[in-house]
Amino acid sequence: MADAQTRQRAAPIEIARFIRGQISSAIATALDWGLMTALIFSGVYYVIAAGAGAVTGAITDFSVKKFWVFDAARRQSLEKQAAKYALVSGTAAALTATLSYGLVDGLHIQKNIGVIIASTIIGFGWNYPMHRLFVFPSEKRRR
Repeated sequence: MADAQTRQRAAPIEIARFIRGQISSAIATALDWGLMTALIFSGVYYVIAAGAGAVTGAITDFSVKKFWVFDAARRQSLEKQAAKYALVSGTAAALTATLSYGLVDGLHIQKNIGVIIASTIIGFGWNYPMHRLFVFPSEKRRR
């Protein structure tokens, strides 16, 4: 009975954490796209602009998730968490590219719609769970 009550109390906390995680991702994406667009319009080569945007977005998302979403400032070293975040992000990029290809070339979904669908699926199904359980695990989970 106590276990069921603990889960009931934990559910709203986890929902709030999930929402904060999505806010973090939205902020990071806005900075990524905004910087990329500004650099392209100012004459910077688009590949460099895209890279600068992506790095800015990743640093922002990592920082917001570490300190606000998961309150993981003291759990592990910055280097260890950053390495885990990079691994999860690299895998997410590969998964998103693969799923996008399947949706666009396989199912003939419009390109931008296919990529948005793939990004959403990977964001909810891969990124958040991996950030929650692997990159920034709770104290209980680490024991």
